[in-house]
Order: sequence, then structure tokens, then C-alpha cells
Amino acid sequence: MITATTTNIDRASRAESERTPAAYAALSRQFPDLVVSELSVSELTDLELVTAEWDEWRATQPQTLAASGRLDVVVALMPHLRGFLSPAVPIWERSDLTSGDGAPHGWHAARQLEGRPLRPEIITDQNRERLVRDLATLLHELHGFSVERARALGLGPAREWRADHEALRQRSLAVLRPRLRWSDYTWAKRWWRTFLDDQSLWSYEPTLVHNALCSDYLLVDHFVQQVVGVEHWYQARIGDPAIDFGCLVEAYGADLGWRIVEQYGELGSNADAALFRRVRLMLTARRFQAVVRVSEDESAEEQQLVEAIAALRE
Repeated sequence: MITATTTNIDRASRAESERTPAAYAALSRQFPDLVVSELSVSELTDLELVTAEWDEWRATQPQTLAASGRLDVVVALMPHLRGFLSPAVPIWERSDLTSGDGAPHGWHAARQLEGRPLRPEIITDQNRERLVRDLATLLHELHGFSVERARALGLGPAREWRADHEALRQRSLAVLRPRLRWSDYTWAKRWWRTFLDDQSLWSYEPTLVHNALCSDYLLVDHFVQQVVGVEHWYQARIGDPAIDFGCLVEAYGADLGWRIVEQYGELGSNADAALFRRVRLMLTARRFQAVVRVSEDESAEEQQLVEAIAALRE
């Protein structure tokens, strides 16, 4: 999951203020009308990226060499997706704007896409089926992108699946043990053992996946009639298409999510019972992840943890 914090430069920490002249000098040179004090800056800590927004532009700067390599791959991928996908995608028009602040890579600047986030509350009976078709079409097209081309552009598989989930199992059970009845804790242990030993989770055709679809990154037109853009491709990978459906079910609920899966199958993509099962298992794993995330959040209240634990068995 991405932890994002947004702050105006005027209220930034001393460390951020100290890096401002060097960090944003390249942007100021490339964009003479830019007023640095008006930048809206976000730190995507899990991705080791910093983004800055102003007017119609968004610039991204990696903070490590690994993040720099990932960003370079995304920058290379986007022109291949433009036109291949029905919605618009960001295209970095000005790249490698050397910052001079010691960062491993300069800024990449792209025009922000038009549209408003597809929040669940703006989906109505009047636009639901159209949006379901658009979202299903988006995934049908995305998952149909050439895996060979994606690999040639530098995209690799998602991080080691079993190692990541084994670590999540250990962390989640440590949180749950003092908070659950023995029967419920035994269920959690049994679920993890079954999940990690399930070889069918590997029986899928790998595709290009967005890997972070949520209501913030899916953009619709002003009248909420169609999906017009998709943002935030930093986590794009080659992996299980169930990943993207799990994100949509989590964002919009089971009824809409499963309807998108059905429409996806009607378009000719593979939407068999195995896909449904993998999505369900991933959603449960995400709920264990939510328990860990809340337990490690110092600002979270105890009731939030209680609710996260209760969601496990829903």
C-alpha cells in the first residue's frame, strides 16, 4: 500500500525547506512561470518518489536508484499504452530535469490528465452500467497488451509473492493472537497455511497489470458518463490479472466489482471460476494487511483496529 502525505511548501519541514532551492531549481528553469511556494508536494514513501503539482503539470522525482529505474520503465511504457487503451494515460513530455540536489535522478514532468476521480458516491443507477463497461474494457485492453513487449521495455514480475505473504502472515498473526478467541485465531492460522500452500494461485496467464487501481486514479468526465483517464502507473508489473480486479472490488464493493469481472469475460477475456477464486483470496489477504497497517499506525485509534479485525471474517 502507498503511504502518501501532502504538504504545501510553505509549511514544509526544515529538511524540506533546506532542499527546496536545489530540488526545485530545475523545474523553475524549465517552467519560468512556476512559483515554487505554490507547489503541492506529495511524498509516496513506499515507492520512494516525490511528486509536485501546479497548474496543469505534475512532476515526479525518484529518491533512490531503484525508484529511478522503475520510473524510467514507466516513462518508456506510457507511449505504448497511449492509443492502445481507450482512456488517456500520462505522457512525460520533459524528462531528466537535473535537480542538482544529490537525488539519483532528475524530475520527469507530465501534463495532468483531465477528469475527476471516480469516487464510489458518484456512481448512480443512471451511469453504473456504462462505467462497468468502461472499466471492463480498460482491463480487457490492458491485460491484452503484449507481455513480450512489456518485458522488452523493462517491466518485471511483481515482487516475490510467497516471501511477501509469508512475512505478512507472521506480522498479522502476531497482531491477532492477543486479540482473538482461540477458535478465531486457529481459523486465521489455518487460512494462511491453506493460502500459502495453494499451488493453483500460480496457475494463471501473466498479463500487464496496473497493480494499484483505486478511485483516486480512475478519472471520469464531468458528467460521470465514461472513464477518460488512468493515473499512477508507478506500480505497473507483469502479474496475475486478479490483482487489478481485487483493487476494483476493494474500491467499489463486491456487487460492482463482480459485475466488472462478468463484463470482462463477455468481452472475450478469461474470467473463469479460478479468477473469481484468486480475487477472493487476494481480498482476504488484503484484509490481513489492513490489520497490520492499522496496528502499526501510531495515529490510529483502537476502534479502527477492532473494525479491521472484524472485516476479516465478513
